[in-house]
Amino acid sequence: MASIQQISKELNKTLTSFELEKAIELSDNEAKTRMYLTEPFFEALRFNRGFESGNLVPEYDADFANLKGKKVDYAILLRNKPEIIVEVKKASTKLTDKHLAQLNEYFVNTNESKIGVLTNGIEYKFYCRNNNAGYGLHPTPFYEFDWQKVDGSSLEQLANFYATIIDTKSIIEKAQDLFFMEGFEDALYNELAHPSRDLVKSIYSRMGGSRLTDSIEKQIRELINSISIRSALDRLIVEESSKANSGIITTQDELKYYHIIKTILAQHRQIDTDSIGYRDLKGKFSILIDNNQLKKICDLYITPNSQRIEIDGEKIDIPDIDSVVKLKKRLIDRTLELLK
Repeated sequence: MASIQQISKELNKTLTSFELEKAIELSDNEAKTRMYLTEPFFEALRFNRGFESGNLVPEYDADFANLKGKKVDYAILLRNKPEIIVEVKKASTKLTDKHLAQLNEYFVNTNESKIGVLTNGIEYKFYCRNNNAGYGLHPTPFYEFDWQKVDGSSLEQLANFYATIIDTKSIIEKAQDLFFMEGFEDALYNELAHPSRDLVKSIYSRMGGSRLTDSIEKQIRELINSISIRSALDRLIVEESSKANSGIITTQDELKYYHIIKTILAQHRQIDTDSIGYRDLKGKFSILIDNNQLKKICDLYITPNSQRIEIDGEKIDIPDIDSVVKLKKRLIDRTLELLK
């Protein structure tokens, strides 16, 4: 089976050699957009159009309640089930929430669907189920591809949708983890930036206080700031590192590789290493930009018996410093892509 990197190279060759501008010019309505842009795009992913033998099925039934005859532009059949549905708009159309609402209606009424794709033939926005709402699509795409801006990072993500290796369950699990982490970080930030009375009461209670007056509440709110939060964070890092049963121990080897990678990145004038940090998680050590899980440069997997790095889904052995230095171009390219 071809690797992600091999598939990425094949996709790069196919998509960049395609006469995209000519196809866009010809796509002056939805039908032509499907013909000249959407179908070639999915054919590059090895999905073949057809009602009987193909897995890219046009005009797939998505009836609404008592309204019959509703059809989504395409369904991609995996294991004979329409796991991906695709709604296409004219090439010149700017994709909006209105178009997403239409795709969402199709998604809700196509029970076996797992992923929805909204496209104008050039931009492709991939959505998954909104677990918080219990039904329908999440309002934010978990992946976006722009045919006019083909690059290595986006191609490696697109390769996960290649017909011979696609695993919708795995793709959705990663997307849901991303949304959960994003939601948690937003909620935590908002709680710390604008403390609720419950948080203030909890802090005062841990201080040994009993009755929270207005003046005390004001005093505590003023103390919840970046300085006190950073001080508490430093203490938390020390505590977690000192407790083996916490499951998270930042080792000297992890910090050594982190500083090596940071030094490599500092050699590029467009990279501000002040924005680069790390997050030590169970089983892996992530190097991030702006402490944002969405801006992950790489993951380190350092144990007493092995040292590995993961960049864009590929795990590579790094037994020594030289092996990390050899990855300089990939690390810099990945960082620059995240900084765009």
